[in-house]
Amino acid sequence: MPATLPQVPAIANVIAAAGVAHLALLRNGRLHDLSAAEDPRLRNLDALMKLPHEVARGLLEDPGLESLPGPDPSGVEWAAPVGSQEVWGAGVTYLRSREARMEEAQVKDIYARVYEAERPELFFKAAGWRVVPHGQAVGARSDSDWNVPEPELAVLSNFRGEVIAYSCGNDMSSRSIEGLNPLYLPQAKVYDGSCSIGPVAALAWHVRAGALEIRMTITRDGKQVFVGEAHTSDMVRDPSEVAQVLHSTYTLPVGAWLLTGTGIVPPEDYSAQPGDIVEISIESIGTLRNQVVRVRHTGAAARPRLPTGHR
Repeated sequence: MPATLPQVPAIANVIAAAGVAHLALLRNGRLHDLSAAEDPRLRNLDALMKLPHEVARGLLEDPGLESLPGPDPSGVEWAAPVGSQEVWGAGVTYLRSREARMEEAQVKDIYARVYEAERPELFFKAAGWRVVPHGQAVGARSDSDWNVPEPELAVLSNFRGEVIAYSCGNDMSSRSIEGLNPLYLPQAKVYDGSCSIGPVAALAWHVRAGALEIRMTITRDGKQVFVGEAHTSDMVRDPSEVAQVLHSTYTLPVGAWLLTGTGIVPPEDYSAQPGDIVEISIESIGTLRNQVVRVRHTGAAARPRLPTGHR
């Protein structure tokens, strides 16, 4: 699927003819296949994220990389710009997110408290191999009656927690499951098709992360059913600082992706339906487009075995 790409330099995973993803550099509208780079540290994302920021930047800014061949960006298939990185999420980083979580929750005050707390909310979102790329399907849980996409600035950090790149992220979530009990957050956030990042990763030193407009458009049966906008300047926490917290006591040898929270929340009468098209655009970074599908639930249950007469 054709992608709206950034004007700034970026790295991307591009599907080659044999179906294998190759790391590529996008510069001046052209792709350069880094799998052919002389320096092996440029040949895949994991190797690149094992480098300090200044070393990775020096390698990626080498003018000689422009001599590397690559496919036409208008006709390629984009894989998610993820290797072995884990994906984590940060919650309640915008005032609108705080309000929305309080609206859905039966236990409301915890969201007000975490918005202002010293310690940010962090949660595991997805293993790297599970991340859905641009143009592929994201999921809505069939055991939930209130599912929403959450558009977010995605931050790629290296093994030191230094920010290397930014992308568009979709943190698909079940608001009804999380609203029942905050302890259900993992089930509300982690399931098949719940995380999408892409189409590419714009190099951080070319992007002003604190001054970006985020826009989400949802289309159903050819008609827009929701349009919303937010701005990263409204974030209560600095994304690079949240990334440092993620790395503070948890070793991430090939870095990580961090979804930094959402400032765009569809109205309560909206729930994602199969066929919905979700477009998330972030200024200077590009547009991520996915179609929603229903994620099957087996019907499995694990109800408590309470003593007779227990209330």
